[in-house]
Amino acid sequence: MARQALGKGLSALIMKKNEAVNPVDTVVDTDRVILANVGDIKPSPFQPRRHFDEQQIEELASSIRERGLVQPLIVRKVDGQFELIAGERRLRAVTSLGHSTVKVVVHEASDQEVAELALIENLQRADLTPLEEAEQYRLLQERFGMKQETIAKHVGKSRAAIANMVRLLELAEPVRGLLEQGQITVGHAKVLLMLKDGEQQTYAARKVARGTLTVRQTEQLVRNMLNPEPETKPEPPALPPAYARVCSQLSHDFGTRVNISMKGKNNGIIEIPYAGREDLVRILQIFGISENI
Repeated sequence: MARQALGKGLSALIMKKNEAVNPVDTVVDTDRVILANVGDIKPSPFQPRRHFDEQQIEELASSIRERGLVQPLIVRKVDGQFELIAGERRLRAVTSLGHSTVKVVVHEASDQEVAELALIENLQRADLTPLEEAEQYRLLQERFGMKQETIAKHVGKSRAAIANMVRLLELAEPVRGLLEQGQITVGHAKVLLMLKDGEQQTYAARKVARGTLTVRQTEQLVRNMLNPEPETKPEPPALPPAYARVCSQLSHDFGTRVNISMKGKNNGIIEIPYAGREDLVRILQIFGISENI
């Protein structure tokens, strides 16, 4: 079954509202390509990616050096400055080459459109880490009031998938670090969310990472932590035969079960239980003790 496309991409957001979306187009006729000073372009505050692969930037820079910038950056005007809408890797690449100017298309776009676009473009390239993706979903929900159903429709995923990704932000900070580093997977993380205590989550996540546990093994680990088996006291070691015979004789003499607990080779405790005052008085009388108890 073919995978559903992740959103409509750049074209869907920069076409005029009364025009049909053409997935092939990336710039509408009313937009024009101009040269902008590289130093005048500031990054988008809605860029979900926090980490950029330097090797990929270098490879892109080499391509631009040989063939030039084929696709211009998409920017918008904010407070008299250019703010990037799409093309941060291209901007980093031309900056590394020392270019003073770069081709841009200036387009009008709202904050919400830019945030959606940044998410969709990165999802299409599979560039985001799970937590970067989750944070962008939360931004769309909290800042722009988008429902999970709406976000799901825009990015081509199910509502449940969006909800599960956002829940990753509930992970304890050390667990999020292990997920970002790739030491645990999203599958592991979803299982660890069953543990509501941050310390328990961290303990389990580190155990998963050290032992390279599978998701199924992680499920068993979490179940054991949530439902620990009751501790059972170890059975006392069996008494030597001679001590057992003494216990039997004393039990017969005192009319109650007498126990000997050995605390070492030559040390121990003799226990003579009694049931009520009258039983205690009876046992004391056997010892020749008469007390008004």
